[in-house]
Amino acid sequence: MSTGYERIDQDTLRRDDQLNGLLQRIREDVMKGYVVEVKTRANSQNQLDNNSKQSSRLSSMSNSIVKQPMIQQNDQHKDLDEIVIASQRDQSQMQKLNKPISSQPPKVKCQIVKPIVQNAQLSPDQTSLSLPCKEDPLTTNQIPLQLDEIEKKADSGDCQNYIQILKSILSKLQQSIKKNENNCNHLFSQAILMVRTLCLLTKLYKQVGCYKNAIQQLRAIQKQFKILEPNLVGKILIELGKLHFLNQSFQKAQSTFHAALLHYEKLQWKSEIAYILILMAKLHAWTKNVDLAKKLIFGSIAILKEFLPEDHEQIAEAYVVLGECNYISKNSEEAIEFLNKAVSIKYKIYKDYKHIKFVEVFNLLGLSYGLVPNVQQSLNYLLQALQCFQYNCIQRAQILNNIAVIYQAQGDGEKASKCHLRAKEIYSTFLPNQHSQMQRLILNQTCLSPM
Repeated sequence: MSTGYERIDQDTLRRDDQLNGLLQRIREDVMKGYVVEVKTRANSQNQLDNNSKQSSRLSSMSNSIVKQPMIQQNDQHKDLDEIVIASQRDQSQMQKLNKPISSQPPKVKCQIVKPIVQNAQLSPDQTSLSLPCKEDPLTTNQIPLQLDEIEKKADSGDCQNYIQILKSILSKLQQSIKKNENNCNHLFSQAILMVRTLCLLTKLYKQVGCYKNAIQQLRAIQKQFKILEPNLVGKILIELGKLHFLNQSFQKAQSTFHAALLHYEKLQWKSEIAYILILMAKLHAWTKNVDLAKKLIFGSIAILKEFLPEDHEQIAEAYVVLGECNYISKNSEEAIEFLNKAVSIKYKIYKDYKHIKFVEVFNLLGLSYGLVPNVQQSLNYLLQALQCFQYNCIQRAQILNNIAVIYQAQGDGEKASKCHLRAKEIYSTFLPNQHSQMQRLILNQTCLSPM
């Protein structure tokens, strides 16, 4: 039985050819990572007007890192192919720019921190691409190079000098944005540099114990820019929670950690969820809710062991916090057990007990042996922690302060006095005299002084 088909005219074949060519080009663009938007012709002027107002909101957002700054609710919705950058001046509303940004904007080069002991260093997590646009040589060449140099040397201890340089850079960026407000590519690249600068300021303020100023830098990022890269959003929340904790604003820390937890639960990123649970456990331990803290840590370890080997560093960090919880509850035996587990795992990774990653665990072991009391073993671990530092910082002064207390307990007032003086020299480089850690050092020195 034969089947008959209608004849296909030349116009139909031509349209099919065009469609196949269009689909091939779309496929090639998609494989290259471009966002493709296909529009049909409007049947009427009305439909054409409506189509012109529609924005490819989700596709554009998913390929950007910095999106439009927050605007008042009564402002019009903006096309997400537009970018608005606002200076820090008091303005009633942000300016709207109508030039499209490039299809593949650069990633933000930023630093988000992971503290050790109490006031940790910022750990760089950096990627950066440049936008091809004509800009002032100061911003295209000198500022990125300055930021690269500060990132390399931020741990050298010259924090106050770098803070002044970064403030100057921030001012120059704001002026550059104001002068080039109609150049969208220029504004976008300046936004990237501003985020980098604010993240570096966060790190340095944290190193010198100015937690309020560090918080202000991250708040400025949240206020001036909407961040679309999900991991960067979560890292900022985590870092804010840490800074609130260090600033002893425990309720703010708890609510910020909770927001970060909800954020990563939506993404279903188990590693970050487990890490936030550990941070929340630490917070509960220091607010005397040790039982809940331990439950959170065991829950975190259970999550980590689903996809990580038992000797992974994240699990070692969980053991460190578990040791800290037991130290706080004065359960020295269990504290030492979990801390030694962490030491064993870390040594397999770093092969060197003088690595900076051992500072926190050695410090806690020294404090835990002080509860036993085993003064000599406590001193051994604190001296081991001191050897992990390659430069002066607040953490090094904290360890020296602890060692001074141990020397005094052994009756060696001369060595205790030397450690106190050295700690005070380091503190005075970083902290104002009225800072709480400086006051604690002075109090310890007074208590240890002969009557």
